[in-house]
Amino acid sequence: MTLTLTRKSRGQSSPLPVFDLTGGAPPPRGPFVAAVPGSAAPLVPLDLPSALKGQARDRVARRQLRDAYGGTEAGLDIRPARLGVAPELWTRLLITDADTRREWLRALGAAAPLCRAVLPDYLTLPAAPDLWVIETTESMVKARLGPEDGFAAEPDLALALLQAAARLTVPRAVLRQGPALPDIDNFLAAQNLPVCTDPAELSAHGLTAPSRFAHNELTLDLARDPGAERAEMRRTLSRLRLPFVLALLGLTGWIVAAMIETRALNAQGLAYRQNSERILRQVMIPTGPILDIRSQVAQTMDRASTASSKVETEARPLDVLRRAGAVLGNHETTITRVSYQPGAGLVIDLQITDFAALDALVADLRTAGTQARVAQSITRENAGVEAVLAMAVTQTGAER
Repeated sequence: MTLTLTRKSRGQSSPLPVFDLTGGAPPPRGPFVAAVPGSAAPLVPLDLPSALKGQARDRVARRQLRDAYGGTEAGLDIRPARLGVAPELWTRLLITDADTRREWLRALGAAAPLCRAVLPDYLTLPAAPDLWVIETTESMVKARLGPEDGFAAEPDLALALLQAAARLTVPRAVLRQGPALPDIDNFLAAQNLPVCTDPAELSAHGLTAPSRFAHNELTLDLARDPGAERAEMRRTLSRLRLPFVLALLGLTGWIVAAMIETRALNAQGLAYRQNSERILRQVMIPTGPILDIRSQVAQTMDRASTASSKVETEARPLDVLRRAGAVLGNHETTITRVSYQPGAGLVIDLQITDFAALDALVADLRTAGTQARVAQSITRENAGVEAVLAMAVTQTGAER
């Protein structure tokens, strides 16, 4: 039978009292942290690259554990020790026997709802950077070697563990509590380390008093079953699998439909363009490349409009002569020459009695629809006025 206590973990400092779960005393009546023998739940150090994160870090750690200690993970409760200022870069595993963990949970009994966490006893000690906290009894040593490390062991094994830790790093001071143990105390003295028995003495060595449960210790709650949490997550994901697959199929169908519609629109656009080019070849642009239909059609229409305007405004000599002849016959004039000049139109050299008669003639010609103007006029003695008239008529004017 697996007992699982579900509670919200706390990673910050807390004044929770510590209850020795194996001591036989009754539990507190308020919230508490249960301490279990740390020798049965050690922290195992590993060599993990800092680049590994998440599940990859967990898989590599478990493989290193199997390679270093042999055997399998069967019957073991293994969880990453995410302690200290960089919990995502954890380098230790908290390991305990799964059956032993279940016995601890059964020992809580009716006090389970008040228990905020079940921790190895050494993780209930206060901790601070660059500080060792060592608490002893006659038969056991508990130690915190900074926020990320710790152990509980018999004095002989504890001495060996302290010696190994000192070869890696030396703290700035040691907070020593509990009865004297000669081997442990002699070792600390040989290291020339400041040994304090009261947290208030640490300030003289540039250290602050250590804090309890301030370094994510409560996240290592042994009452929480990581396997059960993973199983619940798998069940949740399996429930979401069908809606996710249906949504994915719907999205795929929409994308396929959009692609088909896009191809159909592209084919329709290509057909329209080819049809437009065919019509343009027949009507407006028989030769040359067709690059921009809109601009090329506009240019062709502008050229056609300009040519039509030129034809419309071009003078028609026969129309001018026909209309001018009807007017000239009503005036006393002598025509000496008639010619056509591009740009000027029909040019008539004539003689008339005087300038008043010339002005009347020009007015009548304009009334008849010609664009008559006096290009040159001169007075001749005993011959009246000699004048050169330039006349033109537009297509519009010819129709009036």
